[in-house]
Amino acid sequence: MRARVLVLTVAMMAGPSAATAQEGLRPSSPHQGFWVGFGLGGGSNLSDAAAGARFGFGGDVRLGGTVSDKLLLGGEVIGWGRSISGSTVTQSNVLFVALLYPTGQGVFVKGGIGFAGWTQSASIGNTTTSTTAGGFGLGGGVGYDLKIGSNLFLVPGVDFLYQNVESNVFSNSSASLVVFTLGLTWH
Repeated sequence: MRARVLVLTVAMMAGPSAATAQEGLRPSSPHQGFWVGFGLGGGSNLSDAAAGARFGFGGDVRLGGTVSDKLLLGGEVIGWGRSISGSTVTQSNVLFVALLYPTGQGVFVKGGIGFAGWTQSASIGNTTTSTTAGGFGLGGGVGYDLKIGSNLFLVPGVDFLYQNVESNVFSNSSASLVVFTLGLTWH
Protein backbone atom coordinates (compact mmCIF):
# COMPACT_ATOMS: atom_id res chain seq x y z
CA MET A 1 0.00 0.00 0.00
CA ARG A 2 2.84 2.41 0.88
CA ALA A 3 4.48 1.77 -2.50
CA ARG A 4 1.27 2.76 -4.32
CA VAL A 5 0.97 6.00 -2.31
CA LEU A 6 4.64 6.80 -3.01
CA VAL A 7 4.25 6.15 -6.80
CA LEU A 8 1.03 8.21 -6.92
CA THR A 9 2.67 11.11 -5.02
CA VAL A 10 5.73 11.14 -7.33
CA ALA A 11 3.48 11.02 -10.42
CA MET A 12 1.38 13.94 -9.15
CA MET A 13 4.48 16.02 -8.45
CA ALA A 14 6.15 15.21 -11.78
CA GLY A 15 3.06 15.91 -13.90
CA PRO A 16 2.89 19.69 -13.40
CA SER A 17 6.66 20.15 -13.78
CA ALA A 18 6.65 18.17 -17.05
CA ALA A 19 3.78 20.31 -18.37
CA THR A 20 5.61 23.48 -17.35
CA ALA A 21 8.76 22.28 -19.13
CA GLN A 22 6.78 21.62 -22.33
CA GLU A 23 5.20 25.09 -22.14
CA GLY A 24 8.67 26.62 -22.10
CA LEU A 25 9.44 24.90 -25.43
CA ARG A 26 6.44 26.45 -27.21
CA PRO A 27 7.10 29.86 -28.76
CA SER A 28 4.89 32.51 -27.23
CA SER A 29 3.14 34.91 -29.56
CA PRO A 30 4.29 38.52 -29.19
CA HIS A 31 0.88 39.67 -30.49
CA GLN A 32 -2.02 39.19 -28.13
CA GLY A 33 -5.16 41.19 -27.45
CA PHE A 34 -5.19 44.98 -27.49
CA TRP A 35 -2.17 46.96 -28.71
CA VAL A 36 -1.25 50.65 -28.80
CA GLY A 37 1.74 52.50 -30.18
CA PHE A 38 3.17 55.86 -31.16
CA GLY A 39 6.16 57.11 -33.09
CA LEU A 40 8.05 60.33 -33.78
CA GLY A 41 10.37 61.23 -36.62
CA GLY A 42 10.48 63.19 -39.84
CA GLY A 43 9.40 63.09 -43.39
CA SER A 44 8.91 64.84 -46.65
CA ASN A 45 6.18 65.87 -49.04
CA LEU A 46 7.44 64.27 -52.24
CA SER A 47 4.97 66.34 -54.30
CA ASP A 48 6.17 69.74 -53.04
CA ALA A 49 7.97 71.90 -55.59
CA ALA A 50 9.81 73.86 -52.88
CA ALA A 51 12.79 71.50 -52.86
CA GLY A 52 14.67 73.33 -50.13
CA ALA A 53 11.77 73.15 -47.67
CA ARG A 54 10.45 69.62 -48.04
CA PHE A 55 11.67 68.12 -44.76
CA GLY A 56 9.41 68.35 -41.72
CA PHE A 57 8.51 66.56 -38.51
CA GLY A 58 6.30 63.48 -38.51
CA GLY A 59 4.58 61.13 -36.13
CA ASP A 60 1.90 58.52 -35.67
CA VAL A 61 -0.48 57.07 -33.10
CA ARG A 62 -2.10 53.69 -33.65
CA LEU A 63 -4.18 51.20 -31.69
CA GLY A 64 -6.17 48.09 -32.35
CA GLY A 65 -6.63 44.42 -31.72
CA THR A 66 -4.94 41.16 -32.61
CA VAL A 67 -6.70 38.84 -35.07
CA SER A 68 -3.87 36.26 -35.15
CA ASP A 69 -0.09 36.00 -34.70
CA LYS A 70 0.30 37.33 -38.23
CA LEU A 71 -2.53 39.89 -38.51
CA LEU A 72 -3.34 43.01 -36.48
CA LEU A 73 -6.19 45.41 -37.31
CA GLY A 74 -6.66 48.92 -36.02
CA GLY A 75 -6.77 52.63 -36.57
CA GLU A 76 -3.93 55.05 -37.16
CA VAL A 77 -3.41 58.79 -37.30
CA ILE A 78 -0.20 59.66 -39.10
CA GLY A 79 0.95 63.14 -39.94
CA TRP A 80 3.66 65.45 -41.11
CA GLY A 81 4.24 69.19 -40.84
CA ARG A 82 6.70 71.99 -41.42
CA SER A 83 7.05 75.76 -41.24
CA ILE A 84 7.84 77.87 -44.28
CA SER A 85 8.13 81.66 -44.23
CA GLY A 86 5.93 82.12 -41.15
CA SER A 87 3.31 79.64 -42.34
CA THR A 88 2.76 76.17 -40.89
CA VAL A 89 1.61 73.35 -43.18
CA THR A 90 0.36 70.03 -41.78
CA GLN A 91 -0.85 66.98 -43.66
CA SER A 92 -2.30 63.91 -41.99
CA ASN A 93 -4.17 60.69 -42.70
CA VAL A 94 -6.68 58.93 -40.45
CA LEU A 95 -6.68 55.31 -41.61
CA PHE A 96 -8.11 51.87 -40.94
CA VAL A 97 -4.92 49.75 -41.07
CA ALA A 98 -3.96 46.10 -41.33
CA LEU A 99 -0.49 45.02 -40.16
CA LEU A 100 0.73 41.72 -41.60
CA TYR A 101 3.64 39.84 -40.00
CA PRO A 102 4.74 37.25 -42.61
CA THR A 103 6.79 35.25 -40.07
CA GLY A 104 4.56 35.96 -37.05
CA GLN A 105 6.98 38.45 -35.47
CA GLY A 106 9.63 41.02 -36.33
CA VAL A 107 9.14 42.45 -39.83
CA PHE A 108 5.68 43.73 -40.78
CA VAL A 109 4.03 45.35 -43.78
CA LYS A 110 0.95 47.49 -43.45
CA GLY A 111 -1.70 49.10 -45.55
CA GLY A 112 -4.56 51.44 -44.80
CA ILE A 113 -7.43 53.40 -46.25
CA GLY A 114 -9.28 56.41 -44.89
CA PHE A 115 -9.30 60.19 -44.83
CA ALA A 116 -6.70 62.85 -45.57
CA GLY A 117 -6.46 66.38 -44.27
CA TRP A 118 -4.39 69.45 -45.12
CA THR A 119 -4.07 72.57 -42.99
CA GLN A 120 -2.13 75.77 -43.57
CA SER A 121 -1.91 78.37 -40.78
CA ALA A 122 -0.30 81.78 -40.77
CA SER A 123 0.02 84.29 -37.93
CA ILE A 124 0.31 88.03 -38.36
CA GLY A 125 0.48 89.81 -35.04
CA ASN A 126 -2.29 88.44 -32.81
CA THR A 127 -4.31 87.10 -35.76
CA THR A 128 -4.03 83.53 -37.01
CA THR A 129 -5.73 82.41 -40.20
CA SER A 130 -6.13 78.77 -41.17
CA THR A 131 -7.19 77.04 -44.36
CA THR A 132 -8.17 73.39 -44.33
CA ALA A 133 -9.12 70.78 -46.90
CA GLY A 134 -10.09 67.12 -46.61
CA GLY A 135 -10.42 64.13 -48.84
CA PHE A 136 -9.31 60.57 -49.49
CA GLY A 137 -6.16 59.00 -48.04
CA LEU A 138 -4.15 55.80 -48.50
CA GLY A 139 -1.13 54.52 -46.62
CA GLY A 140 1.39 51.71 -46.78
CA GLY A 141 4.57 50.94 -44.95
CA VAL A 142 7.09 48.57 -43.46
CA GLY A 143 8.54 48.27 -40.00
CA TYR A 144 10.16 46.02 -37.44
CA ASP A 145 9.09 45.09 -33.90
CA LEU A 146 12.22 44.83 -31.71
CA LYS A 147 11.26 43.36 -28.33
CA ILE A 148 12.73 45.39 -25.46
CA GLY A 149 10.42 44.26 -22.63
CA SER A 150 7.81 41.62 -21.88
CA ASN A 151 5.07 43.55 -23.73
CA LEU A 152 7.10 46.48 -25.09
CA PHE A 153 8.57 46.83 -28.59
CA LEU A 154 10.83 49.45 -30.19
CA VAL A 155 9.45 50.01 -33.71
CA PRO A 156 11.36 51.73 -36.51
CA GLY A 157 9.22 52.22 -39.60
CA VAL A 158 8.72 54.01 -42.88
CA ASP A 159 5.30 54.96 -44.26
CA PHE A 160 4.21 56.14 -47.68
CA LEU A 161 1.04 58.22 -47.79
CA TYR A 162 -1.16 59.34 -50.64
CA GLN A 163 -3.65 62.17 -50.25
CA ASN A 164 -6.29 63.49 -52.62
CA VAL A 165 -8.30 66.49 -51.42
CA GLU A 166 -10.80 68.74 -53.12
CA SER A 167 -9.56 72.29 -52.79
CA ASN A 168 -9.13 75.35 -54.93
CA VAL A 169 -6.99 76.98 -52.21
CA PHE A 170 -3.98 74.61 -52.23
CA SER A 171 -1.79 74.45 -55.32
CA ASN A 172 -1.87 70.64 -55.47
CA SER A 173 -5.00 68.57 -54.97
CA SER A 174 -2.97 65.42 -54.35
CA ALA A 175 0.24 64.68 -52.51
CA SER A 176 2.64 61.85 -51.82
CA LEU A 177 4.43 61.80 -48.46
CA VAL A 178 7.09 59.66 -46.84
CA VAL A 179 7.29 59.55 -43.02
CA PHE A 180 10.08 57.87 -41.01
CA THR A 181 9.33 57.11 -37.35
CA LEU A 182 10.87 55.47 -34.32
CA GLY A 183 8.25 54.47 -31.80
CA LEU A 184 7.06 52.22 -29.02
CA THR A 185 4.25 49.65 -29.12
CA TRP A 186 2.63 47.76 -26.25
CA HIS A 187 1.01 44.37 -27.00
